[in-house]
Amino acid sequence: MGRLFWKFFIFFFLAQLTTVIGLSCALWLHNRHEILQEAGVEMSPPARSLLAAASSTLQFGGVEGLKHLLQEWQHQRVPQVLAIRESGQELMQRPYTKASFEMANKLAHDEKFQSFAKNIILSDGQSFLLFVQDNGLRDEFDHSHGQPPDHMQQNHMSSPRPPPGFPLVPLFGGSLVSLIFAALLAAYFSKPITSLRAAFKQASNGKLDVRVAHAMGKRRDELSDLGHDFDAMASRLESLLQAQTRLLHHVSHEMRSPLARMQMALGLMKQDPSSDFLDRIELEANRIDGLVGELLELSKLESGVIQIKKEPLELSTLLNSIIVDAQFEAKSKQINLHLAIDKDYVLDGQPDLLYRAIENVVRNAIKYGPEASEINISTTHSDIDKNLYITVTDQGLGVKETELEDIFKPFIRGISGSQTIGNGLGLAITKQIIEAHGGSVSAKNLNSKGFSVEIVLPY
Repeated sequence: MGRLFWKFFIFFFLAQLTTVIGLSCALWLHNRHEILQEAGVEMSPPARSLLAAASSTLQFGGVEGLKHLLQEWQHQRVPQVLAIRESGQELMQRPYTKASFEMANKLAHDEKFQSFAKNIILSDGQSFLLFVQDNGLRDEFDHSHGQPPDHMQQNHMSSPRPPPGFPLVPLFGGSLVSLIFAALLAAYFSKPITSLRAAFKQASNGKLDVRVAHAMGKRRDELSDLGHDFDAMASRLESLLQAQTRLLHHVSHEMRSPLARMQMALGLMKQDPSSDFLDRIELEANRIDGLVGELLELSKLESGVIQIKKEPLELSTLLNSIIVDAQFEAKSKQINLHLAIDKDYVLDGQPDLLYRAIENVVRNAIKYGPEASEINISTTHSDIDKNLYITVTDQGLGVKETELEDIFKPFIRGISGSQTIGNGLGLAITKQIIEAHGGSVSAKNLNSKGFSVEIVLPY
């Protein structure tokens, strides 16, 4: 067993042992108080001390000495000792209860409890019963001038119940149960925490495929939730690490091809200095520069380095400028661009970033759309969720359903776009820009023929 188990065990055991001892003391005091109340005679240490002093005074100082002492005590805040004659008359004419008299008479004839009630017989034959009455009882029966009760004869009385002793057996049993229960609780709490610690250690060593939810069993508590959260975190970290590996692979692949063509052109120029491959080298260098620029832009967007500086902008002006710039590429493929805006919208956003995000979608539609086709850019809105919808639709073949989510990832272009020139970063940049503005972007294949990308922005 580990240190964590023993820490939990000691904590739970001490907590329960404290509870057991406290409850035992409370029950003992309660039972003792009830029995003493039933007796009608106070059995406290102060009462015993006062009773001893009163009995000594009566024996050696006589009735007058005891009377003088009791008078002194009446003016003090001490338990009052009663002195009852054989005739039933109290020495100081004070009332007493029948129950307390009977119980005191019982205690006076029991060697175990004679320190709480004493029957003193003087040399002149006078007899006195001394005891301290329990003031908690109110069943008073005034015998100050009456005759002694019929129960004065001790031969007809049962022996009194003694005050209860401290409950050692229940305390031992409670401690044993606490010991077992503390061990079970310690195992219950330490086992999942130990599993989590081991999983964190494996994850810190790079093993991100570790999972701990299955080790939690059928628990439905915060530790079980923590285990599922750990699995989600590990899964997310694993996917991010795999994405980083894929990104590095794609970057190296995208840069290797233009570098290889540049090296080939340089080799041919060395063999034939008169040949002119400078244009080719410049083209490949520009491609590498564009790739690096887009990677830097994507990295800034993903890391949140770029702070969005929003300002009011007219959507119609933004879309018209995009259409004008895209017409040059569209004419080379005889593609017609159609813009349909249902109303004038004013958005809060960064104009240059939104321009680039929407332009990437439009240029992507031109790139993958067939020649002599049409591309429609339309806008609609929803007053319920206060969202603006920008839809770009082409008449291309679309992508496989399994690739719809992946096309917004870096360097993923799908099978239909694998033969076209590009690096697959355009839609990834669009997604980051739109999400930075609080919106979303999605793609779908049309039922008949075509492909649609929908941009959602709040307005």
